Amino acid sequence: MNALLKPENFKPNYSLVKREVSKIHDQFSIEDPPVNPAEIAEGLGIDVCFVEFTGEHSKISGFYDPEDNTIYVNKHEFPLRQTFTIAHELGHAVLHREWARGDGYRVLMRDDTTDLGEPHEKEANAFAAHLLVPRAMLDVYHPGLSEQDLSRLFAVSVPMIKNRMSFEYGL
Repeated sequence: MNALLKPENFKPNYSLVKREVSKIHDQFSIEDPPVNPAEIAEGLGIDVCFVEFTGEHSKISGFYDPEDNTIYVNKHEFPLRQTFTIAHELGHAVLHREWARGDGYRVLMRDDTTDLGEPHEKEANAFAAHLLVPRAMLDVYHPGLSEQDLSRLFAVSVPMIKNRMSFEYGL
């Protein structure tokens, strides 16, 4: 394996993430919230299937399968969690299709903290955040709305709004 491709040498490329999200916003003429990642996935030829995970797999929020180009989402998750999951897995599809075909990609359980530092996961989280709550839209709405109102407007959780506000404005 090329030394530059080893996980310990891979660093998240957030400028690539922002460029790819910007291309998607432009391609789908997204200018106002909320952003629907399922529609985007379908528009990119990626299927989204809501399925039931049982037993020990019930803690899976979702995953991307590059072989059948499908995002599988736990149908028992809260809708806002499903939205983030689709956006996150869409990030893997757009940014990491080849990596997802390899041994390095694995399905994580919800709230699994073991791979929070994994660069591909960081990129997919950033992709989801920028896709669902882009800075330009946040700039328009955040001054006059509460976190709860922003959550409803963007169709994401309040913790997601707090994360975006902190990242973008240091609040």
